[in-house]
Amino acid sequence: MNQLIKEIVFQSGIKLKNRIVMAPMTIQSAFFDGGVTQEMITYYGSRSGDAGAIIVESAFVENYGRAFPGALGIDTDSKVAGLQKLADAIKAKGSKAILQIYHAGRMANPEYNGGHHPISASPVAALRDNAATPLEMTEAQIETMIEHFGNAARRAILAGFDGVEIHGANTYLIQQFFSPHSNRRNDKWGGSIEKRTTFPLAVLEKVKQVALSHEKTNFIIGYRFSPEELEEPGIRFSDTMYLLDKLATHGLDYFHFSMGSWARNSIVEPEDKEPLITKYRQLQSESVAKVPVIGVGGIAQRTDAEKALSQGYDIVSVGKGYLVEPTWAAKALNDEPCAEFADIAQQGELQIPTPLWDIMDYMIVDSAAEALKHQRIKELQNVKIEFKPGEYTAYGRGHNSDLPVTVTFSEDKILEISVDSSKESDGIANPAFERIPQQIINDQTLNIDVISGATVSSQAVIDGVSNAVDLAGGNSEALRCKARKAVEWSSETIEETVDIVVVGGGGAGLSAALTALDKGRSVILLEKFPAIGGNTVRTGGWVNAAEPEWQNDFRALPGEKENLMALADTPESEFVDGYLADFKILKEQLDSYFVDVANGKNYLFDSVELHRIQTYLGGKRTDLNGQSIYGQYDLVETLTSNAMASINWLSDKGIDFDRRVVEIPVGALWRRAHKPKRPKGVEFVDKLQKRIQEKGGRIITDTRATDLIVEDGNVVGIKAIQANGTKLVLSVNNGVVLASGGFGANTQMIKKYNTYWREISDDIKTTNSPALIGDGIAIGEKVGAELVGMGFVQLMPIGDPKSGALLTGLIVPPENFVFVNQQGKRFIDECGSRDVLAEAFFDNGGIIYMIADEKIRQTAANTSDETIEREIKEGIIIQADTLDELAEKIGVPAAELIATIQQYNTYVEQGHDPEFHKSAFGLKVEQGPFYATPRQPSVHHTMGGLKIDTKARVISKEGNIIPGLYAAGEVAGGIHAGNRLGGNALIDIFTYGRIAGESVAEQI
Repeated sequence: MNQLIKEIVFQSGIKLKNRIVMAPMTIQSAFFDGGVTQEMITYYGSRSGDAGAIIVESAFVENYGRAFPGALGIDTDSKVAGLQKLADAIKAKGSKAILQIYHAGRMANPEYNGGHHPISASPVAALRDNAATPLEMTEAQIETMIEHFGNAARRAILAGFDGVEIHGANTYLIQQFFSPHSNRRNDKWGGSIEKRTTFPLAVLEKVKQVALSHEKTNFIIGYRFSPEELEEPGIRFSDTMYLLDKLATHGLDYFHFSMGSWARNSIVEPEDKEPLITKYRQLQSESVAKVPVIGVGGIAQRTDAEKALSQGYDIVSVGKGYLVEPTWAAKALNDEPCAEFADIAQQGELQIPTPLWDIMDYMIVDSAAEALKHQRIKELQNVKIEFKPGEYTAYGRGHNSDLPVTVTFSEDKILEISVDSSKESDGIANPAFERIPQQIINDQTLNIDVISGATVSSQAVIDGVSNAVDLAGGNSEALRCKARKAVEWSSETIEETVDIVVVGGGGAGLSAALTALDKGRSVILLEKFPAIGGNTVRTGGWVNAAEPEWQNDFRALPGEKENLMALADTPESEFVDGYLADFKILKEQLDSYFVDVANGKNYLFDSVELHRIQTYLGGKRTDLNGQSIYGQYDLVETLTSNAMASINWLSDKGIDFDRRVVEIPVGALWRRAHKPKRPKGVEFVDKLQKRIQEKGGRIITDTRATDLIVEDGNVVGIKAIQANGTKLVLSVNNGVVLASGGFGANTQMIKKYNTYWREISDDIKTTNSPALIGDGIAIGEKVGAELVGMGFVQLMPIGDPKSGALLTGLIVPPENFVFVNQQGKRFIDECGSRDVLAEAFFDNGGIIYMIADEKIRQTAANTSDETIEREIKEGIIIQADTLDELAEKIGVPAAELIATIQQYNTYVEQGHDPEFHKSAFGLKVEQGPFYATPRQPSVHHTMGGLKIDTKARVISKEGNIIPGLYAAGEVAGGIHAGNRLGGNALIDIFTYGRIAGESVAEQI
């Protein structure tokens, strides 16, 4: 018998005629006071009849508990009449009517609640943008709130509803009392998990009492729950099962998961792929087992519903399906296909209120246009592919210029594709230039997916071939629609033994692999993306290392002496342990330097101790709890002491550094950067990759590491999976090095740990490779590794507002440009640290402008005149002949901008900035044309990660070394504390990459 059509009887005695219910979905169509409108009655009535029950959207139990506009209310007796009409409309067609009741708690936006401040269990703000810190509820308020829920149940009974669903999910008030993140109380309502359960149980008991007092023994009472929270601390699935057991013991009719998909696995441990419903059934107590459970999310067709029931749910809840298919249950039960989208002209037919229609855009299509599109695709797929044989050259738009693509055709096939990539950033683009042409030739189609990490280059090749097809008389539109061959999924498992496995193909992984190879070990390097390089190829290439013998040959810039004087005046109380000794050494060096300055010498001073002290002080920050965060002295000492050795090692490996100038990256605090002659970080990746291959090292791309293999506490191997499903089980003789980077491309992980930036939002851009999602950190944590410094994320202030990319616009040292805000005023020392700059950017409206003049082209380190001209055309850089014209183009007051630039130029002449104390000056801004580059903070670097020691060995939560496990680069924490200085990332990855490679090779 079809499970969907089977009846189900609740403990209350009420029977549902089938296993389908309509999910409570907010339609935002109530009156301003929460009263029922005719639109709501029509909407719900049109969807009732075939489903076992209709669960009406959340109704607030107290006037200031709304979470959204147009919310339904059940807070006063005056609303009962309207609610009765709603219940009658649902029940008239044979569905049971259930009303969900809730209070938003700290999620109650003051905008929707008459400006009233939100309340909650504790004064802890939600981890979302612009969240207000709620007022802590008094015990009297808590008792009153329980009464509110009871009164809501009473009104639901009077209105004729068959039951209520207590809304204990979606981070609303009841969940806030249960969550250790939002409930920090120490009374009977909070503290232990038992006490955090008190409020949900009290609400349930009150609702049951009300039903009993109205002699409604057959009144449905359900409970909706969110199984997990990402917050730390937060609700974990074991906590939820504890709560459900307590609720079930007190008696209720059903539990209702609140998830985006009925098949969802853990959001806290995403690597654990087991569905939560499976865990639910495994962990359920006897009491929980007796309570039917409803699954929701991703149920679009009958087959989805049947699969959900077969996996362990008793009832399915359909949400989005009912938006566009009012008779969803009838169609599913009759095994008919259900609509998944609404046509643009169907609002009236579907009886959807306008506020709901306005937020349904993702489910609305223009059917006529779609039909024409599909008809055209079918026609094109039947077009005979023909070419004029020969060789044709066409172009696609690459990173730096038009990309020449030469294609050879026969009469009916693409025979050969040659890409001239000489002007592209080859370290990023090589996979696209090799793989995309091969895929096109193999499948004889332009319907090819771009390669992750090389999107622009991939599209450039596809477009170039497409243009060549047209030159050859072919039909590129038809080739873009031609079906490609299906990818064959592999079930093969490959087992192999090697000395060392390195995870991650950025600078740290490459350095570790090459160092281990130099020690005579066999090495496999795994990279999950098609291209190696990670974040290293995206950098400007600046590597910090103190080299006084070189730096002293350069003149000090205006402001640098004053910066040293300020540092020398730092109180010794700022330093502890070895830092105090280093600081005393530095002060002696500075005393000698100031004597030289007094004697007329003018040179760029630097020392290992200065680098160390600046790294230490530059990393010190205060978190949101007021706690000072410092770097680990021994790690910083090891980094700075070995920095110059890393530069020499890189030189030995073929990296050609430009010795003509000493530069300062944004946020570096000092000029000490060594930079390759070749643009960006490509030089490092290219040269180190070649050395690894020369040494016999194997680099396997498209391969994602999943789990470490541990025996008797030792890491003895690693598991991985390739893009086609092939599994690798790699045993190691020496160990595993994790060098997979940080988590700068994982916004949710950043928000989970964030203890410094309040401005992190879901749509913030990142400068990072999309590969940096923290999976290496998760792999290490699964085997007991300690995590440190996870709460700090560094924002790159000069990200591109559209893409978040760093290496666009004029990439120049900060002594050569001016930052102005949207009022045309200067507001910060351009040489400041990145987090300070980013915070100032936010305080000045988010988007600011880098202002420079024509001379800036001479110092544009990572670009060319050709690139500058292209980016001017694309609007990335704004150019004008005069400052007046520039001000008009960027929308700032011309008088303010001109005055700002004139004042700044006087500071450059004086070598002193009395306004913002800029630490180094270079160029004036005086010679047209003038340039403005819009900039906005993007996520750039995560300071936290696996705890390591000075040998790059990973440390466990118990403080012990985990044998066989090493880490280097951004995957490791503790070095940069709360802020990383510009130019220190690369020296970190090369230094600790080498240390990790040596340690694992020697099994230290």
